[in-house]
Amino acid sequence: MRHLLRSLSLSLLIGGLVAAPVSTWAFGDGTPDEEPPAEEQPCDTAGLFGAAYGLCIAYCEANDCEIQPDKHACDVLRANYARMTGLADFPCDATFPEDPM
Repeated sequence: MRHLLRSLSLSLLIGGLVAAPVSTWAFGDGTPDEEPPAEEQPCDTAGLFGAAYGLCIAYCEANDCEIQPDKHACDVLRANYARMTGLADFPCDATFPEDPM
């Protein structure tokens, strides 16, 4: 029994040491833009509040709709945001002026 507990403890220690660096590398890699939502700030800097802020978080940070706009969830969020604010684009939607050339 003592040998089993010692082996189990050693296995857990080695497993923890091996897995710790891997988990730090994975931070943010689960989102399409590889930025964790907690580090993104387009909705914070836009000065939104209430439900408009929540829709912005869902669109820009949780679903990353600015880089994958064809998702059905993005269409629904966009329609709700437009109905609520009267604006067609979220703060994270990059709109660039036409090239004058």
